[in-house]
Amino acid sequence: MYGNGLANKIGGKIDINELHEKLGHPEEEVTKLTGNYMNLKIKGKMENCENCAIGKMRQKNVPKGPKETTKPGYLMYIYLTSSKYTSPGGSKYWFLAVDEATHMKFSMFLKQKSEMKEKSVPFLKELQHTYGVKVVHIRCDNAGENWALEDELFSNTLHREHQNKTE
Repeated sequence: MYGNGLANKIGGKIDINELHEKLGHPEEEVTKLTGNYMNLKIKGKMENCENCAIGKMRQKNVPKGPKETTKPGYLMYIYLTSSKYTSPGGSKYWFLAVDEATHMKFSMFLKQKSEMKEKSVPFLKELQHTYGVKVVHIRCDNAGENWALEDELFSNTLHREHQNKTE
């Protein structure tokens, strides 16, 4: 910053837009106060800064599927997690289903991930036949065991959504 730097201009004249850029794009008041503190003679009028406008831009919201619902069974979240310990019954995995509308939780314990399809599909059918609750949408992450459910869920007219765990 020796040849054309801000340090060489202390006490000199500088355009407010150039100073704004060199100071890292602060607002107009901060730019003027900093310039005055550095004994700079600020000239010109603050113009709209394209870089500042880009920095303030916001992406439009994109819908991620069904909104919150009050109808039981319309949207069900499913999760599968493992434990580093095996239960006395031999289970190592915990399957959890949560209904969006009622926040009711359903748990099952599995010995292998592959049992998820064998246990969850009858569970969903039982909800429909016994309690009249038809699950319309299922939201889960992109784990492999969830992909194994896909054919069965589509054949039972359930719509399956993938959503990353980090969201």
